[in-house]
Amino acid sequence: MRKRNIVFVLLIAAAGLSQARAGGLWITEYGQPSQGRAGAGEEAGTGTAADAFLNPAAMTRLKGPQLMFSVGAIASSVEFDVENNGIVNGDGDGGDAGSLAPGGSIFYAHPLNDRWVVGISGLALTGAALDYDNQWAGRFQTTEVSLIVAGVVPTVGYRVTDRFSVGLGLPVMYSNLDMDVRVPNPQTPVEGPEGKVNLDGNDVQVAGSASFLYEFSDATRLGGRVTSKFDFDYDGDISADLIGQVGVETNLTMAAMARVGLSHDFNEKWSGYLTWGWDNWSELKDVFISTNTGGASLARNWRDTYHYAAGADYRLNSQWTLRSGVAYDTNPVDKEDRTADLPIDRQMRYAFGADYVRQSGLKISGSLVYADYGDAAIVSEGIPPAFGFEGDYKTNDFWFASVTFDWPLAGQGRP
Repeated sequence: MRKRNIVFVLLIAAAGLSQARAGGLWITEYGQPSQGRAGAGEEAGTGTAADAFLNPAAMTRLKGPQLMFSVGAIASSVEFDVENNGIVNGDGDGGDAGSLAPGGSIFYAHPLNDRWVVGISGLALTGAALDYDNQWAGRFQTTEVSLIVAGVVPTVGYRVTDRFSVGLGLPVMYSNLDMDVRVPNPQTPVEGPEGKVNLDGNDVQVAGSASFLYEFSDATRLGGRVTSKFDFDYDGDISADLIGQVGVETNLTMAAMARVGLSHDFNEKWSGYLTWGWDNWSELKDVFISTNTGGASLARNWRDTYHYAAGADYRLNSQWTLRSGVAYDTNPVDKEDRTADLPIDRQMRYAFGADYVRQSGLKISGSLVYADYGDAAIVSEGIPPAFGFEGDYKTNDFWFASVTFDWPLAGQGRP
């Protein structure tokens, strides 16, 4: 009986865990000033230490060492509207599952000579935190989830010619997943006490990245970068009220991605920016969770996503620059496969920002981004009707705010 309960718990956990790693999770909000135009064109170089991550090849444009760090916050409002539900799970809407979380990043770039430059970045590449009410209709998918992917990225850039540069990076990423799921009692699902499953695992993985920059002129640049996938192997515990604690292992993929950006200065006042991107989320297929007593596997039907962004800068004077931009990411998953631990649909971003340069050379930047993650409708097909539910998110909004401090060290000017 205990083995049957374990497999039942694994199936419930797999249903939630799979979504926690998929669906357009690459964010563009690292605290960098270009966040104020939704990240548009940043792959073509920003002239700041943030190029150490955004495009290491673009670091070759820097005249001297630069240091940048940012502080910020992420606020979300996530509220589900239940349209249909099963007899076991009820019609609770989960309340507002959103949260408030701090953020931050640091970038450093150091030219060695006219051709070589090195850099290092520390930042969070993705993060999510949702906390639903314990009695909500989707509690058999998740009640609480915390996901963090953060790391350190050493990079190097090399100027091949006066116009063409290349870069390489070695992202070293730490991932932690902590998720709570309610489990119906297999013997008495309607009247019996429900179990609670906590899945906690972490891993460190190393990937690779490559980038390029081509300078058509002083006014126009084209750049891009690719990053390979991360295969995280979680080795942790499932703790469940109904079965006790068992060891668990699972392998999940963070998609490979590519970005290409274009930057053009129209005149001394205006600059325009474009970005196109691709994320290989179709790489995430079956999700398998195993223990020494058995396992469970669920198929997932993810597809690749595409990213588009456009923005502009307006220089008021030598001290002030204003910027704005919009971005769009395609929907990664159909409503029949979507789950409640990360309710992502198509994404729209609207961004605003400003720079202020002090006489000392210190640049202070602020940015604010509003992201609409869509209705994210859920239709729990393949689940017995007694446990299923349907509906969509009446609110699915995220706000990203940051303040950045950028120092051109040794008193050098900016490119």
